[in-house]
Amino acid sequence: MQTLLVTVDSLRADHLAQYGYERDTMPAVDRLAEAGTVFEHAFSNGPYTRISIPSFQTSHHLAYEAMDEFPTIASILSAEGETKTAVVGTQTGIGLVDGDFRFGETIDLGRDSYHEKATSERTLLEELRHQINRPATKISKLLQQRGSERLYNALRKPYNALFKDGGFQYLGYTSAEQVTDQALSWLDSNAESDFFLWIHYMEAHRPYGVHDDDPAYLDAPLGEDRIKALMKKAGLQPADVTEQERQLLVDLYDSDVRYCSRHLDRLFDGLEDLGLWDECNVLFSSDHGEEFREHGAFFHRNYPYDELTHVPLIVKTPTVDAPERISETRELLDLAPTITSFHLSDSIDPEFEGTHLFEGDDRTVFSLGQPNEIAPAVAVRTDEWRLIASKAGDQLYDIRTDPDEQRNVIDDNPAVAAELRDRIPEHLVTREVNPPRAPKDDVDREQLEALGYMELRD
Repeated sequence: MQTLLVTVDSLRADHLAQYGYERDTMPAVDRLAEAGTVFEHAFSNGPYTRISIPSFQTSHHLAYEAMDEFPTIASILSAEGETKTAVVGTQTGIGLVDGDFRFGETIDLGRDSYHEKATSERTLLEELRHQINRPATKISKLLQQRGSERLYNALRKPYNALFKDGGFQYLGYTSAEQVTDQALSWLDSNAESDFFLWIHYMEAHRPYGVHDDDPAYLDAPLGEDRIKALMKKAGLQPADVTEQERQLLVDLYDSDVRYCSRHLDRLFDGLEDLGLWDECNVLFSSDHGEEFREHGAFFHRNYPYDELTHVPLIVKTPTVDAPERISETRELLDLAPTITSFHLSDSIDPEFEGTHLFEGDDRTVFSLGQPNEIAPAVAVRTDEWRLIASKAGDQLYDIRTDPDEQRNVIDDNPAVAAELRDRIPEHLVTREVNPPRAPKDDVDREQLEALGYMELRD
């Protein structure tokens, strides 16, 4: 059996035509949709990479805390059979978590010249801020480990005031073109083997538009300086972004998705040329979505709202006689039990928290997050409601009448909120919120800082 998992970082479901978007941003996945199943309501279990990817690679919510304690898809398949396992991606996506996914082969393509150029062009003041941020990160980590929330917040305020126009790190990632080239090379070498290959693209993650010389929704490519300025403003002063700038960010994002689609077409063509397309399981999804100020911010540092957790999920498999569309709620925790079932007998039953995608009714989805505060947030998502529980105050949204989650109706529905709160497993409520893993070296530190996971500031 051969299985390909394709994920696109930060890809929102509602920015794909297959989910009703007015722009046909990713026509390549029509090939999957025509041959497989579109899951209309699939949700990630975290609004950012560090939580989401470990959870779907293990089917456990808290895998990000201790990856090595949980079996992964790759470790299960490697232990139980002759399946070759590999991952192709960039450090920005596959190198963020503390632990090992335990693939037989990890092809980490690193970062691109955009990141190197942006970093080398730091002014003296920016470099000074960058150097100060290193000890600040250590202090932040120590305070969070000791639970010193009051002191942490007290130090954060003057730090943010001092560096109100700094603290933003530029980043880059390997292009979809290079990721696809590497993936096709691996497939060509392993076409006769049983395999599980995970390919992780970064094109929907900031910075948008740095690799595409023919943007679909812009008249011409945007200059790198303009992209840098936009990303920084959206990250540090989201309220000051004009509506014209916000639309430009959307246009850049959508163009990036369309650029990724061109290379997905090459990938799927390659599968057909190698004679793998018909019998290969192909799963397409994302680790989380992206916000364009729906709830006051950009990128994905907010609570687990729908724009950050509703992800595309399309599955083509010859092993299941499945419908064209499934409207019942699903979650990314379901990926691991589904993929392992493609390769292993029914007697293999790892203790997953998810369920096979093609089995069962609606899920109650729990998504974890920690938006700019020590106190953890847990979102409960059903087909009717979303409750976000945190020390900062609970939020309740009626999905049926308010799909954009703009009206907190918790005061009008205390019984609903209480019932949803009671559904949250105790270990998710009482979990320790650890700071991001310690960087391995200066290069690794820069990567974590670039993604915002090492910043003391908001």
